[in-house]
Amino acid sequence: MAAIIPIWLRDARLYRLLTFLVYSIAMIRVPKVKVMHRLFVIAAMLMLVSGPVPAKAAKELKLIQTSETKVGDVVFLKLPGNPKAGYKWRLNKDLSKGLDLVSVDQIGWLIAPKGKSMFFQSQSVLNVSVKAKASGQADLAFDYFRRISGSTFVKTSLVRVIIKPTLASQ
Repeated sequence: MAAIIPIWLRDARLYRLLTFLVYSIAMIRVPKVKVMHRLFVIAAMLMLVSGPVPAKAAKELKLIQTSETKVGDVVFLKLPGNPKAGYKWRLNKDLSKGLDLVSVDQIGWLIAPKGKSMFFQSQSVLNVSVKAKASGQADLAFDYFRRISGSTFVKTSLVRVIIKPTLASQ
């Protein structure tokens, strides 16, 4: 399913223009029915003009880490997070590429000690082991997610593992 993001949410200039128009209309002294009608017409025009965002732009993944290893070696990934607030990491097998080249296992969380400051806390880290089985490149997509009362927040990040052949296999 392609995500549809209106252009006025992506472009700051259009968002400011829309905010200005809404504020200007709200300041006009006319009955509320006319104001609501004008707001509806402006919103409908903006949505019609903006159109949907292509699916490719909606699913761009941020590369957060690149590791190099040799066949047979193990790489340890450290994914920062906040498990105390309900956030978790999971491997997204649909978006990952090269899963046949590696085996991925979650080791566990290294929980950061509680600091004295309420605002500046150390971040916990999920340790993940990646064992290289064959040479090539594996792009591992990890979802950082949290479920809150029926809805789910998801942010997907990419970890690239470049696997070089060992001297014996060359």
